[in-house]
Amino acid sequence: MNSSGIRPAKAYHHGDLHAALIKQAVKLIRKRGDVNFSLRDLAAEIGVSHAAVYRHFNGRAALLAAVAVHGFELLAKAVEAAGAPLNEQPAEQLAQQGAAYVGLATRYPGHFAAMFAPEIHHSAQAAEVLAAAESAYLPLLRTVMRRLACDDPTAPAVQAEALRCWALVHGVASLQLSGNLAACLGPSMQLTTPAQVQVLVLRLLGSSTSAPAAVRKAARTTASG
Repeated sequence: MNSSGIRPAKAYHHGDLHAALIKQAVKLIRKRGDVNFSLRDLAAEIGVSHAAVYRHFNGRAALLAAVAVHGFELLAKAVEAAGAPLNEQPAEQLAQQGAAYVGLATRYPGHFAAMFAPEIHHSAQAAEVLAAAESAYLPLLRTVMRRLACDDPTAPAVQAEALRCWALVHGVASLQLSGNLAACLGPSMQLTTPAQVQVLVLRLLGSSTSAPAAVRKAARTTASG
């Protein structure tokens, strides 16, 4: 056993340690509820030397960045799959994509915590993380463009609406993971399953699927200008 009284994971074959460290980091984040572990803690849990970890990651930020990239890749696939059948129905498509976002966060809380850990933006892998995050954001952005009938992704109205939708679903996901969502909704709306949370997201985004007239007008003006 290691110093924390936890039996180390079985030894890994040479060449597998990089992936094993990422997998164990996700488990450790989920167990702790935060990303504030040391590489020495991780080495002890997986049953390897501290030096062995540093041969793959030069610090915790680098390891978290690898977890974050994997998380954003999972998110991109989930959001794309959720919206794929609904290209001609952007309002419904947006709601399904939002539900997929919350669903992924609740299924992969370890990844989700790493994806938004501030320290990864100061790592050598920051550009790689940003590229993965942008790939995950694109399906949402494209849906908003279809909904506003605007083919300019840089249009202020498109950017504002995409940010509003992302902020909404990210907030729901964060509240659910922190255990505060049920408290916010009240005892009459207890949410105990991922499916129930997804229904809430569908209702929240569905309540504003018709963009305000001013937003639609601004999007059309930008596109035609």
